[in-house]
Amino acid sequence: MSKTVLSLAPLSAEIVKLLIQQTPGVPDFEVIAGHDMPDEEIKKAISGVDIVLGDYTFNKKITAEMVSAAPKLKFIQQPSVGYQHIDVDACAAKGIKVANTAGANTISVAEYTITSGLCLLKNMFHAHTSTKAGKWEQMNIKPAELMAKVWGIVGFGRIGQAVAQRLKPFGLGRLLYYDTYRPDAVIEAQLGVEYADIATILSQSDIISLHAPLTELTRFMINEDAINAMKPGAYLINVARAELVDEKALAAAIMTGKIAGAAIDVFSREPVLMNNPLLAVESEKLILSPHVAGVTDESAGRVINMASANIARILKGEAPESLVN
Repeated sequence: MSKTVLSLAPLSAEIVKLLIQQTPGVPDFEVIAGHDMPDEEIKKAISGVDIVLGDYTFNKKITAEMVSAAPKLKFIQQPSVGYQHIDVDACAAKGIKVANTAGANTISVAEYTITSGLCLLKNMFHAHTSTKAGKWEQMNIKPAELMAKVWGIVGFGRIGQAVAQRLKPFGLGRLLYYDTYRPDAVIEAQLGVEYADIATILSQSDIISLHAPLTELTRFMINEDAINAMKPGAYLINVARAELVDEKALAAAIMTGKIAGAAIDVFSREPVLMNNPLLAVESEKLILSPHVAGVTDESAGRVINMASANIARILKGEAPESLVN
């Protein structure tokens, strides 16, 4: 009996089927397009399917109530790195495996991180707006060099290590990192990094970039006290999870000049709300973007291909990759 895949992603059933069929040897299966279904209809549809392709827009949540009414469901493939809209604990309790596409956006986020750091140091936003307004502030922009600066990386998984690898040619003074897991000394030497505790990274880094997961230990790790411990004139880059940072404290620190600025790609509520304190900050050293660090054409291609290949593995009776539970 052929298996059924429910796709909650905004893709047609025909496209999803073609993507999965790129893997040779996949047995016959059916795809149901569920992205445009209301929640009640999704709940009904999910009760009769074997596999779910999640929603990369995060609008279609997979709740404990849904999985409890899905006796056939054995596997959920989320086509993104994040999976916060899926009740993973409820899935685990029901024996439903959940996978993401870890690593698919590593290059994109690493490049974005370094771009943000350079834009902040070079004062590019002010240079653009000033020149566009007809001013000629050649001696007032005051860009700085990345060479000889200290960069602190918080979270040294795939993305943190990719950032370190790409920073090597810039001739940094020091490249510090912190993670609860410390890799082998050979990796540290290859990447030119030094392990440091959070206090050292805060006090010595000219730029700090966040790449840590959101846990109870990391929630609001960059709070008022942490910001006050940062080096005066330092910059903060958050391309990880919004809840790592106290947005109100960060906004206040930039407005008072406690730190020089920040680049923020993630927000406590997305789409960002107009009452978010960061939107009230009048500073050309604050760069905001709508959670796009990992959203490139190239990473999107990797995501959907990885997700499709993993579903194909399940259909063929093989073990899936990148499980999160």
